[in-house]
Amino acid sequence: MVLDIVSLAITNFHIFQIMNIRLFALLFLFSFSISVFSQTNTTNHTTINSSATGSIAQDEYIKILWLDKNGAVQLNTTYIKTLTDQQRAALGYIATDVSSECNWDGAKKADESNLKCRFLWALNLGYQCSETHLSFLKKWFKEDNKVLERLQYCNKTASSAKIQDHFIEVKIMTAKDTIKILYSAVGEDLDKQKTWSWQEESTYSFTKTGIKQVNRKNINGEYN
Repeated sequence: MVLDIVSLAITNFHIFQIMNIRLFALLFLFSFSISVFSQTNTTNHTTINSSATGSIAQDEYIKILWLDKNGAVQLNTTYIKTLTDQQRAALGYIATDVSSECNWDGAKKADESNLKCRFLWALNLGYQCSETHLSFLKKWFKEDNKVLERLQYCNKTASSAKIQDHFIEVKIMTAKDTIKILYSAVGEDLDKQKTWSWQEESTYSFTKTGIKQVNRKNINGEYN
C-alpha cells in the first residue's frame, strides 16, 4: 500500500512538472511574440489577397497565423482561401518543419499517415508529410535542389511530443515576383526542461510554374 501511494505521488509530481513547463513555454511565447513582431507592419486579419483579382502585389505583411490569449492557434482563414499556389508552396514549406496544433486524426495509424496539422490542413495540403503535402511542394520547388533535398526528410511531430517546435506567428508579403515570409517560433524539450525561440525571414522568387527560395536568415533568437 505504501509503495502504491509513493508511486502515485511520483507520477502526479511528474505530470505537475510537465504542466508547469508547458505553462512557462506558453507565457514565453507571448512575451517573445509581442516584443519581436511589434516592429513589423501588419495589415488587418481580414485583408483579402489582391491576387484573387488578378494582381499578386502587396506592400505590407499579412498576418496568417497567430496565438490567442489562451495560446490556441488562430488562422486568417478569409485570406488563406485567396492564396495562390506559389504562396501556398512557400507557406507549406516552412510548415514542414514547425508545428501548428498537430494531432492524430482518429486513432494513430501504424504508418503514422494521419497526422493532421491545422496550418497545413488550412492550406489544403493534407496530412503532415503525406503524398499530398510533399508532392505539391516538390512540384512547385522542382528547380530548387536545396529545397528538394530537404523534402527527402519529413518529420511527423504531434503536439503531444516531448520535443517539438511550434509557431507563434506567421506573416507573408508578396510583391511582383517575390514572396517574403516572417515567422516566430518556440521550441521545448520537456525532459530537459528547456525552451528556445527564434525569428526567421525567408524570401522566394516565383514564376507562373515554379518557386525558389533565394534567401533564408535567422534574425532573432536561436534554433535548437
